[in-house]
Amino acid sequence: MGESIHNREMERPDWMHIIHSQAYANLWGKAYKAHQAGLDVVAMMGTDELHLTGDWRQVFPEGRGVAQMKIKYSDARASGEYTVGKVTR
Repeated sequence: MGESIHNREMERPDWMHIIHSQAYANLWGKAYKAHQAGLDVVAMMGTDELHLTGDWRQVFPEGRGVAQMKIKYSDARASGEYTVGKVTR
């Protein structure tokens, strides 16, 4: 998006801002759609990570497309899902 290692004459740093802005807008749009469907937005991170409560599969199709959602796995949460609530001791 910034400098190209393959074509050094092609440099369009303005494209980086346009693409990032569109990615943020897409994420905020998904958060709004989830909110309208009654899901709670727990967190939004970066340009691609949306943490929701409830059954998000009723609102979004699962897949790898732009309009689709996928579970993002991490080492800490192998299932991709976690419990939100009060900690009892």
